[in-house]
Amino acid sequence: MNFWFPFKSGGKPRLPRAAALQALALRLSHAAVWIPLVSHPLKDAPTHELLRAALKEPDAVARERALDALGLIRDPADAAHVRTLLNAELATTRAQAARAAGALGVTLNAEQLAAATRTRPAPAPAIKLPDSLRTADVRTLVHALQGLDSAGAQQHSALVLPLLRRPELVVQEAAVRAVQRGKLTAAIPELLVRMDDPDEGLRLAACEALAAMFDVAPRPALVTAMVRRLEVDLSSQVRQAAGLLLVALHDPPARDALLGLLQHPRGMTRASAAIALGAWQEPALAAPLHPLLNDREDRVTRAAANALGQLRNPSSKPPLLAAFLARSPAVQERVAWALGELKSTEAVPALSEKLTTKDEDLKTSLALALGKIADKRGLPPLRRVLHDIPATNHLPRAREAALMSLTALGDKPSIPRALQIVATTVIPPVAGGGPSYDDNFVRAAALRLLAAVGDKTTGAALVAAIKDQIPREIRPTMADTLTKLLGKPYQPIPDESYQSLFVESLNKWPGKAVPALGVVEGP
Repeated sequence: MNFWFPFKSGGKPRLPRAAALQALALRLSHAAVWIPLVSHPLKDAPTHELLRAALKEPDAVARERALDALGLIRDPADAAHVRTLLNAELATTRAQAARAAGALGVTLNAEQLAAATRTRPAPAPAIKLPDSLRTADVRTLVHALQGLDSAGAQQHSALVLPLLRRPELVVQEAAVRAVQRGKLTAAIPELLVRMDDPDEGLRLAACEALAAMFDVAPRPALVTAMVRRLEVDLSSQVRQAAGLLLVALHDPPARDALLGLLQHPRGMTRASAAIALGAWQEPALAAPLHPLLNDREDRVTRAAANALGQLRNPSSKPPLLAAFLARSPAVQERVAWALGELKSTEAVPALSEKLTTKDEDLKTSLALALGKIADKRGLPPLRRVLHDIPATNHLPRAREAALMSLTALGDKPSIPRALQIVATTVIPPVAGGGPSYDDNFVRAAALRLLAAVGDKTTGAALVAAIKDQIPREIRPTMADTLTKLLGKPYQPIPDESYQSLFVESLNKWPGKAVPALGVVEGP
C-alpha cells in the first residue's frame, strides 16, 4: 500500500496514534505533498475509516491514492465505497476505481473492465530514415541526423549535404556532425565557409569535422582557416580545436604559422599558439617559447610554461626558474609543474622555500613537483606540509599532494604523521568547536603511504590507534592497507544503506551495529 505513515524505524511512533492518522489525512488531502515512501498493510478500523473518508476529497489525486490503498488491503467491506467512484467525472479516477473494485471482487461491466485494463496507446509508427531526412519538421530532422552512424551518413550523403544550408542552426550543426562521422569529403568547402559563422557551436562543429578529414582536405586552405580562428576567435574551445588541427597537420607550414602567432598582439592568440606548440612534441620548439615567460599577460606565461613542461627540453630549466622567482603565484603554479616535469634539481631550494605559501593551488603544484624531482632536499619541506595546518584555510589538497610525493619517495619517517592523520583529529578547532579529522581523501592518501612503506608493526599500530568508526569512503583503502601490512585478507563493512533513512517500518530494524574499525578480517 503506497502511502506515507508517520512511524520511524524500530516501531516507535513519532506521533500519538490519533495525531498520526490526522497527519496521514492531511497528506491524503493535499496531493502536492504526497510522498509514497513506505508499503505496509495497515488493516485497523481507524485507517479504513480514514481511507474511506479520503474517497470524498475534492482532490482527484487524493481519491485515487486512497483507491489504490483500499485495493491493496482487499477488504470486501470497502467494495460499496469504491463503487461510488466507478462513474466519476475524471477518466483516471474511474480507471483507478475499476482496478480497486476488481481487486475487491466487484463485478465490472465491459466499459469498466476496459478502463481497469487500460494500457498506453501504441506509439506512432516510426518514419523511415530517408523520409525523415526530407521532412520539414526540425525535431524529426535533427533526430534523424543524430541517429546516423558512419555508414548511414555515407549511404545518405545526398540527403545530408543539402542540410548544411538549412536556415535552422540546430539542423546545420547536426548535419555537420553527421558529415564528421561519415567523413564526407564533398562537404569540405562548405565546412570551410562555416568556420566564419557567427554561431560558436557551428564553428566548433565545423572545425572538428575538418580535423576528422585533415588528411584529405586542401592543406593551404585548412592552415589559413585555422590561423584565422586563432587570430580572431573569442571562443577558447574553437581556438583549441584549431590549434590541435594544425598540430595534426604537423608540417612546416603549420608549424611556421604557429611560431608566427607567438608574436601576435592579442594575448589569447599567443597563449593558444603556445598551447598548440606544446602538443607538437618537438623539444627544439622550446627556444621560441622562452621569451613568452616574460610576457605581460599571466595567461600567456602560463601557457608557455605548460608547453615547455610538455616539450621537456633541458635548456628550458634556467628561464623557467627565473620566471618562477619573478612572477605571480598564478604563473608560479604552472612553472612549478613544468620544473617538476623537467626534474630540475636546481629549482629544489626555490620550490622548497615557496612551499610555505597559503595558496592551495600553488602549494599543491609545488608538492607534486618536488615529488617528481625526487631530490632528498625536498623531503623535510614535504613533511612540514603534513604538520603545518592553518586554522582558517586547511589546504587539504596540498597535504594529499605531499603524501603522494612522500609515498613515491618511500619516506619511512613520515609514517608516524600518516598514522596521526588517519586515526586522530589533526585539524585545528574552529571557534567554539573542537579539532576534527582530516578530509577523507587526505586520510586515504595517508593510508596508501602506510601501505607502501610500512610493515607489520605499522599495521598493528594502525589497528591500535583507531578509536572511532572509519568513514565509509575510506574503508576499502583501509582494508587494502591492513591486508598488505598484516598479511591477512581484510574487507570493508558497508554502512546501513542510505535508503534505510527513508524506508519506514513497524518492525524493529534487524541490522547489526557497525564495528568501530569499519573493516573485518576476511575468510
